Amino acid sequence: MSDNENTPTPSARARRRVRYRGGAADPVELASRLTERDRALLRLLDEHRVLTSNQIAQLLPYPNLNRAQRRLLSLWHWHVLDRFRHPAANGSLTGWRYTLGVAGHGVLAAMRGLAPARPSSVREQVLRLATDPRLAHLLGINDVLAALAAHTRNGDAELRLWHGERTAAADCGGLARPDAVIVYREHGTTLVACYEHDTGTEPLTRVVEKLDGYAELARAGGPHPARKTQQRHGFWVLFGLHSPAREANLRDRLAAAEHTGPALADGDVGWHIATASANDLATPAGPVWLPLHAHQRQHLADLARTRVDR
Repeated sequence: MSDNENTPTPSARARRRVRYRGGAADPVELASRLTERDRALLRLLDEHRVLTSNQIAQLLPYPNLNRAQRRLLSLWHWHVLDRFRHPAANGSLTGWRYTLGVAGHGVLAAMRGLAPARPSSVREQVLRLATDPRLAHLLGINDVLAALAAHTRNGDAELRLWHGERTAAADCGGLARPDAVIVYREHGTTLVACYEHDTGTEPLTRVVEKLDGYAELARAGGPHPARKTQQRHGFWVLFGLHSPAREANLRDRLAAAEHTGPALADGDVGWHIATASANDLATPAGPVWLPLHAHQRQHLADLARTRVDR
């Protein structure tokens, strides 16, 4: 082998510096290596906290899962991402769950003109997330997000907004605390919806109690995204249930306690409820949503065309 082949090129030396997992990479050099897709991933993780490699491959325009996994490995090596996994029920390990790493927090802070978080604080956040008993609930919400985003890559559909639970509470002025708020557009119609994801661990009585908050939200004019998009057809509350049996049980309770329908005071908006079960949520844009008091499941686009105003 010649001397030239033994001597790394400048680009090879740079790659080795950036790939060094044992310590921090040069932040300026690192920032120059992040693509727009990488930066979009940082914003997604800032909003939704944790994503699996499958979810990331659906949410962002990677050619395939393998390419996504290779890029995620590089971002982990650079401390842009952190990751963890858990033992699965069959004795194996789950796939990697990705969240923001120390360098990722630093890049986001720089983009926003803020001071970066201390590395020790970032590691504490990752540990809290990895041990959070609601992690399965959060990943379930993000499964629906990813599947809906994947659907919009083809055809006349657009996921214009999906806010995670922290931002969704602000969207609703604290009157309701949905797991997510979405604005979905297809074939010229726009749907504004609050999404509630059920994992079967919460008593259904507590689920039904959430209707009071949504009634207050309707009296206040609906979620903020509904006002920003000039949505005059009110909004929907979508419940994704753990099983068909639990969906049927909840529907009976919701029908008995329903607060929806025409609003009464000036400035109010109408709102309606639809449900689906986990068996169908892999295709959330499809005909899986059953409005309360209806007998036929509908697409999200069908719900958007249903008027729920005064």
